[in-house]
Amino acid sequence: MSETHMSANRRFELGIVGFFIFMPPIGGLVALYQALQDTTKFGQSLGLLAWLCLLVGAHIKFVRPFFRRYPVVRSYKEIAEKIRSYNGRHAKLTTNVWRSRILRSAYRIGFFALTLPFFVGQYMIYGHHFVWFTMGWIVAGFGITVGYHRIGTHPSFKCPEWVRAILLVMGSMAVQGPVSEWTKKHSKHHAFGETSADVHSPYVFEDSKRGIFIEQFYAFMHSFMMWAFREPSLRRPKGMSIEDWKSDLLANSPNPATFKFREEDRGHWEVKDKSGKIVASTEKLIKARWSRFVDVIVGIEQDKTIAILGQPLVYLGILAVSVGAPMVLGGISIWEVLARVCYVNWATFCVNSVSHIWGEQPFQVPDNSRNNAVVEIIALGEGGHNTHHKSELWAQHGVFAWQFDPSAILIKTLAFFGLARELNLPSRAQIKAAWRGWRRREPTMQGYLAPTWEREISSALVEQISAPEEAIV
Repeated sequence: MSETHMSANRRFELGIVGFFIFMPPIGGLVALYQALQDTTKFGQSLGLLAWLCLLVGAHIKFVRPFFRRYPVVRSYKEIAEKIRSYNGRHAKLTTNVWRSRILRSAYRIGFFALTLPFFVGQYMIYGHHFVWFTMGWIVAGFGITVGYHRIGTHPSFKCPEWVRAILLVMGSMAVQGPVSEWTKKHSKHHAFGETSADVHSPYVFEDSKRGIFIEQFYAFMHSFMMWAFREPSLRRPKGMSIEDWKSDLLANSPNPATFKFREEDRGHWEVKDKSGKIVASTEKLIKARWSRFVDVIVGIEQDKTIAILGQPLVYLGILAVSVGAPMVLGGISIWEVLARVCYVNWATFCVNSVSHIWGEQPFQVPDNSRNNAVVEIIALGEGGHNTHHKSELWAQHGVFAWQFDPSAILIKTLAFFGLARELNLPSRAQIKAAWRGWRRREPTMQGYLAPTWEREISSALVEQISAPEEAIV
């Protein structure tokens, strides 16, 4: 790839990246300044926000651990059918299964009811301004989670091309760069997660004289947003054929001599047999992964819908509409629009960084991806990152009963109306197996110690001694 092409691509990238990194925080600060002009309304809004944070905190600290006793939720009809098949056996288990299912339903209804005062209150305070902010967040947020991510990068379900195009346009409104670049770079993250070739790893692979705290701070900031300035563009140079571009990419795989990874992941980058002999070297594994990655991004490059939406003028036109429509139709200021952009983008940044440092790890994967409860909420389900790294093609990231994944609900809603099909979802057997394995590795499940009766039943299930598999609801 010539330096001229690289320079042109990089300038375009830096322009877009600079906009979505720096302008949203500035917009947020200006919106905050405007809000402070009416201290009464601002105080009321903060009170409502504190109420919402209290609910979320209680959910994460107390309720979420309580519901970890079972990995999946069956419908009432399925439970009744299973219990009839027991013919009176497992009476204690039957009672607790019903109790757990009813409590789960009651909690979901109650939690939804308790969040309503926040949304109603904010609407009463800010009126149509809050409505436009919420609409912008929902449209752009689902555009990223469902459009750019779960069908753009990972074809986790199928839908008519016009539905897919709408979802990708919605994602373009989030101001996270053209869909062609977003999908390619995210594919690289999955190919080389938690290595020196990762797009946004929060781990340090450089030797420096900085202190460990400063080193980790720099690493976190890299994974949070600074990676966007440093990661080279993956756009195909103008005038270069697909074949030549693919050959150029294949010839520029990561250098094994400088390739680094976490020591905990050595088994995934240096495979040995029982005798200790290396059967798959790091160099061989790098080339295999790089070859698959190149095939993926070449496929993205050949996608006609992505190619059209990735054109600079088309992308900038979508941005203009997403910014101009609220201003013209809703009387919203540019700073309020940018505050919405700030929220959506920073939620995505948290997926890239926070969800690789803190949270639950029910699935064993070749990286440190985590399921983070807070990020699940603010990023519309994308916080189920460990689950996502277990299988990139699952349309649902919140697969366990205690997780929050509205993006999966949207996909299932599209399927209900015939607008999505062939949803790639994990089987109950896969979810149960992961849950049992997690219980073996972490018996207290992140600090939650189940009551005696539940530990007895769980132990029996784990060891497959008593209580049928179907009893796990």
